Amino acid sequence: MWTRTQCLWRSVGCMGRLGRRQLCATSVWQARIFADRENQFAHGILMDSLKPYAILRPQEANWQDLAATEGFLRPSEGEVTASDLYAQFLGLVRHCIRLELQISDERYDGFTRLYCEQLHRLSDEQLLGSLAALAELPAPESTKSRNYMELWNTLDIECCRRIDRWSSERLLLVSDAWYRLGLARIGEYVWLALKKLGRKLRKLPPEQLVHSMFLCNLLRRPVFEMFDFELNLARCVDEMSLSELGVMAMGFFKTQTPIRNPELLTQIYQRLGNELETVEDIPLVALLKVLRYSSKLPQVEQLKRLLDALESQVERVSLLTCLHMALLGCELQTCNDELVERILLRFERELESARLKDIERICLVMALFNISTSSKVETRLAARLPNLLRQRMEEILRHPRCYTNCLQFLTMRGVCDLELLGVALEPRLVQLAYRSGLPGREYFHLDSFARLLGEQEKYQGPLLSERQRQQMGRLYTQYIPERNGRFKLNSTDRILLEIREALSLIHRPVSFKHILPQYDRCDVVLCYDRREQKALPLNAEACQDYSGEILTRRHLIGEARAADEQLATVAIVIAGWNNVIRDKERFTGQMEMKLRQLRQLGHQPVVIYWHEWRELETSADRQDFLRRRLSQVARI
Repeated sequence: MWTRTQCLWRSVGCMGRLGRRQLCATSVWQARIFADRENQFAHGILMDSLKPYAILRPQEANWQDLAATEGFLRPSEGEVTASDLYAQFLGLVRHCIRLELQISDERYDGFTRLYCEQLHRLSDEQLLGSLAALAELPAPESTKSRNYMELWNTLDIECCRRIDRWSSERLLLVSDAWYRLGLARIGEYVWLALKKLGRKLRKLPPEQLVHSMFLCNLLRRPVFEMFDFELNLARCVDEMSLSELGVMAMGFFKTQTPIRNPELLTQIYQRLGNELETVEDIPLVALLKVLRYSSKLPQVEQLKRLLDALESQVERVSLLTCLHMALLGCELQTCNDELVERILLRFERELESARLKDIERICLVMALFNISTSSKVETRLAARLPNLLRQRMEEILRHPRCYTNCLQFLTMRGVCDLELLGVALEPRLVQLAYRSGLPGREYFHLDSFARLLGEQEKYQGPLLSERQRQQMGRLYTQYIPERNGRFKLNSTDRILLEIREALSLIHRPVSFKHILPQYDRCDVVLCYDRREQKALPLNAEACQDYSGEILTRRHLIGEARAADEQLATVAIVIAGWNNVIRDKERFTGQMEMKLRQLRQLGHQPVVIYWHEWRELETSADRQDFLRRRLSQVARI
């Protein structure tokens, strides 16, 4: 247990030296391992398919028995044929394998230099064989090891020279050799080969389309117009297995490319729902990711049906897959409470094995969906997490933003650990998380939360500077909407303007203010004197826009009148579709917390749902509606 915040800063100061604490032996590298497993699994799909994938299939050759010369130990200065040169290279590889020597051994320097000089004379098959043989060498210490770097760099240059004359099948076959070598992302060949393939992407057969997307997944960046992938996939989706669709989904997600074709999304939803009992974890995770990334309002019903079907799979799949099941509805605020409860019960049992990033994401699920289950698992889980975070110092130092996000999400669940909060707001951790520039929005929330704790909780830890809050107020709070202003209005902006205009016909003055600036959207603010039955003007000097300051009653109506209970400070809050859980009688965790903090400050929030306001057609209807709501909530 940490007894003081400073225990962590000894570790921060020396960037990872662990000091006196014994750390939890969590798998810090699990993310990298999973990424490698993803690639290996995807490549295995290509290898095991009956389709004619351009895969370099190993010949099970025994390198001990290869009939290759050992002329590489005495490289000739005279003319040597390409066949002899290639045979000598195979002999060098055999020699390294048999004696377990690194190719950086100085005995190989002369031949490596000769081979690189004469490499252009090799045939395409010999060039491909050289790549395959290079992959058989004992693993070098680094890609920059002597001789090894010269060989793969020269091979990369020569492969690039031949791209223009190679067919699509040859381009993919050589790309596969570079993947097996583990240098697909380092060399230039795969990038340039994909650029050529991209010119005819719409016409590629299914197996070449999947293989090309696999390579895009390796590079993790779009090489060309990714929409062409979508067009071709829509044409041949029925010709692919669900595992192959999983490979396609990996590429879409890793290149941050959403699927925009609603018919294609429907087909993926249907295929996944029909084969849910047999789909393996890795393609399932990939498909869940791309569906979450791509789905919009028209896909809500399909999403809900899939969430229902996923309930039966919670115990069959891995914990990470369960996490992505829980995350599936987050973008559209669509929650299956029974599914989330089952997943939280899995996390409760296996929490110690979860990565910090997984903990962050499951905290997001609990916070966003604001769920309250019959088993109360969300309460037990949230209560356990502060102590678990204390055991993850090494992971926190590597991924400090995961830690601060966890704390922000936990505050939405009503869990506050003052010591952990002080750790998050310590200037050195802020600098570690954001080495340059302004801290992220989660810090705006945490700092505001700490300030609102006040004397009651006795928080005495560090806070952000006033300058940082002012900068956050300018950057993170949205513009105040205006008719014919320089910002384009969205639907919520238009509702805010309509409410202010309708309310101004009843009470004046009415203003837009960011009472809680950590929430990006402003609210309609009305200060009302019940005795005089009239609205009061705001204290303009104390309520400057985009200042980053939390506006108390003292700010709105002045120090002298702040204690007067007959003076109401009303905040009319718009509940847009992204502030409520779809088809549930509850707000998101963030919206719930905003209303709670407004009440804590002594303000009276009045919530107006976007759909109920849209149903009001006339000005008279809107005024009557506002009168009723204000009288019900604020006695105005």
